[in-house]
Amino acid sequence: TMTDLVEQTLHQWRQGSHVWGESDCMLSVGDYIAAAGHKDVTGVFRGTYDDEEGAYDHIDANDGCEGLIDMTGIPRTDEPQRGDVTLVQGIGALCTGHSYVLRLERGVVEINARLYQPEVFWRV
Repeated sequence: TMTDLVEQTLHQWRQGSHVWGESDCMLSVGDYIAAAGHKDVTGVFRGTYDDEEGAYDHIDANDGCEGLIDMTGIPRTDEPQRGDVTLVQGIGALCTGHSYVLRLERGVVEINARLYQPEVFWRV
């Protein structure tokens, strides 16, 4: 079920480390979308950069993180639910239902949904 995939993904993020070009915020969200059965676009980017600047080169070339998520073909939604993805201050995040979780260089960060309201969501 989707609940299981959300838990599995968060467990993976917490156990692993953030590596630019391998398991950064952008690629981690892409991996999650692919694991949910949608188009996997991570192969276009993985291994093509190894620092933050390289990540932003891809982001800038693809209409931002919104453009990167749109590449997967998943639809946008106005009614986010557990398992959907969103952007928190321009960074891809996973919706748990009560929070948004981001995989950052400093670790996995969880933001209470009552404290931040993203503008765009995608149904996964």
